[in-house]
Amino acid sequence: MDPRRILPPLVAALLPLLQGCYEYVPVDAPREAPVGQLVELRINDPGRVGLIPRFGPGLDRVSGRLIAQRDSELTLAVLNVTNLEGENTKWSGEAVQLDRGFVRSMKSRRLSATRTALLAVGAAAVLYVTAGQSLIGSGKDPKDPPDPVDPPASIRIPVAAWLRLIHR
Repeated sequence: MDPRRILPPLVAALLPLLQGCYEYVPVDAPREAPVGQLVELRINDPGRVGLIPRFGPGLDRVSGRLIAQRDSELTLAVLNVTNLEGENTKWSGEAVQLDRGFVRSMKSRRLSATRTALLAVGAAAVLYVTAGQSLIGSGKDPKDPPDPVDPPASIRIPVAAWLRLIHR
């Protein structure tokens, strides 16, 4: 088995597993949000108005790593901002303080065991099929090439033979 044929499909199948499947789940008690984890904050109407100088108009969600929290504010290393139309803007992790009164809901990013298991099963199936094809082939024997010593019989008479028959 040639590793150069197997390696690209193997890497392609296993690469998504390195990231895993994450989902955002609601934080039960916003006062006990997980500091240091990635969170997504949905902004309410007063927050949209109050945060215009910082994020622009039409703010819907702010995603990033929760750095600190106090009773009245959250400090977030912002990674992504989404407006009401669904347009995303990437940020570089700039620390921003947000008033808790501007936050409608908070979700924390967690590894989804179900999604990760489904992805692992899919990747294993791709790997199985790919490895099976490489080990046993496609299941069909290739056609034998024609025999160069015994060419197929033909009823056609070459021109030179015709000329010899005519001149006799």
